[in-house]
Amino acid sequence: MLTRNHRQEALSRAFIQAIAGRCGMSCSFRDFDYGVDVTVHEIKRKENRYGESGFSLDIQAKSVCGLCPTEAFLAYDLNVKNYEDLRDPDNPKPRVLVLLILPEEETERTSLTEEQLVVRRCAYWLSLQGAPHTENKDTIRVKVPRGNMFSVESLQRLFVLMHAGEDLC
Repeated sequence: MLTRNHRQEALSRAFIQAIAGRCGMSCSFRDFDYGVDVTVHEIKRKENRYGESGFSLDIQAKSVCGLCPTEAFLAYDLNVKNYEDLRDPDNPKPRVLVLLILPEEETERTSLTEEQLVVRRCAYWLSLQGAPHTENKDTIRVKVPRGNMFSVESLQRLFVLMHAGEDLC
């Protein structure tokens, strides 16, 4: 049986893949953890076939149980390693954190009927592009805006910003 952390990670990856699939995009998953868990690839029609457009978004996927958001943001203690990977000014490719909020009770996280598969709660995204270096050793508290729900619309908007050469912040 997978550990609790690995079960949560599997739900995070499935959530990201479901949103990407609704956008008509594909996902690739990393075998090893070097700062990126999932890459979302934009797919475009090229004459009579489909292929990757060359635009993609790297994602560090995290999940947390029982997080109590304020009205404006979710406070999350991110490992410094992940923070530095996400803010890396030398990386030319956009990266975001996707934080899936889950109910504390594992049996409440998903439900299935003939009509629907439900994953309870939702995910939020955060770009750390342009964020300062930290001297912290273990974790750094990041504030994820509640307006940054990871949804079909927000993922499409992130790709629009990438096409325009704009920051994802």
